[in-house]
Amino acid sequence: MRIFRVLEKIIQWREKEMKFISGPRQVGKTFIAREASSRYFNWDTVEVKKAFQKNPYFFRDLSADDRLVVFDEIHKRRDWKKLLKGYFDSPDKDEDFLVTGSGRFDQYRRGGDSLQGRYFAYVLWPLCLDEICVEDQSSVKLNQPRIFSEWAPPKSGCDDADLIKFGGFPLAFIKKDPRYLNRWNRQYLERLVKEDVLDFAALKNVDKLELMVRLLPERITSPVSEKSLGEDVEVSPITIKNWLRLLNVLYFMFPVNPFSRKIQRSVKKEKKWYFYQWNFDQENEAARFENYMAVQLSLTCSYWTQQGFGKYELYYLRDQDRREVDFVITKDLRPVCLVETKLSDSQVPASLKYYCDKLNIPGFLVYPEGAVTKFEYGYKTTSSKFLKGLVCS
Repeated sequence: MRIFRVLEKIIQWREKEMKFISGPRQVGKTFIAREASSRYFNWDTVEVKKAFQKNPYFFRDLSADDRLVVFDEIHKRRDWKKLLKGYFDSPDKDEDFLVTGSGRFDQYRRGGDSLQGRYFAYVLWPLCLDEICVEDQSSVKLNQPRIFSEWAPPKSGCDDADLIKFGGFPLAFIKKDPRYLNRWNRQYLERLVKEDVLDFAALKNVDKLELMVRLLPERITSPVSEKSLGEDVEVSPITIKNWLRLLNVLYFMFPVNPFSRKIQRSVKKEKKWYFYQWNFDQENEAARFENYMAVQLSLTCSYWTQQGFGKYELYYLRDQDRREVDFVITKDLRPVCLVETKLSDSQVPASLKYYCDKLNIPGFLVYPEGAVTKFEYGYKTTSSKFLKGLVCS
């Protein structure tokens, strides 16, 4: 089964700059890379390491028609920036370069030469609703950012029940097997802690880091207190802060910051944290659905930003008077839309109405199943209809 990935449409392959694709492990980066070129080299393999030792320009010895050369996981080398700069600036260069990896290139083993002006960075997210609903891949078109104030829910949506249940990582989604999903989730967590984390940094308390990760699902819907979490894990708040940053660098979790601009008495410090794989917690349906929406809205902001439409970001709203809205989408720090998530069609929260009025932007109450209803500031609608057409059609 070949699943369409919107990033393949977003990347400007003909630009001379190198293309960097990062993102979570097993999200589909290698598949895109192999589809793009036959000249694929994984720097984790012994064969590539040996070939490099014999000839640093080993990739030029191959008789291939593809101009594009793919380097996977090269950022794990300490001198990776120096190598890429040398390849790109070589007077004999006749190749284009695509670089992929499961860590953030701008933070993974910093140091060395600057690659400024030599690359464009892209992020591949888990599957979005539009990707699994594509019928004719040849006719897919990218959509411009939605004008939420003019939008109304479509008459029909695209069923996202399987996406919510099995997550957005292609292999687990395609299998659609609950037992396989449980095994996949467990192995994914083990590889993160025992391989990826140790590749990035030397940690003494790996067992406590793993404990922290297992405690985080129950905190998904609330701002994470580093002090409280540190007390549970028996480490300092500074250590918790560093570990959360590490999980962000490795694309295991991502933060959603509180939005405070022009919001009186707003909460400004504590972040919410969400998993890229939104179904690590199989029991708490409300947390899983909020995590699902966090990923879908974040990837939408990311893809709009990567196409050059502006700086789109996802925040949440909360003030000291306990008024809270799950998500606010901003463009260049200007709020454009509010989203509140629930498990069912229910009454529109007073906090959503309050901030819609205060910020003068539309708001939406989104749930997995139910009817579509218009209210004063926006719509109550299902996720299948709200998310349809956000990225492509």
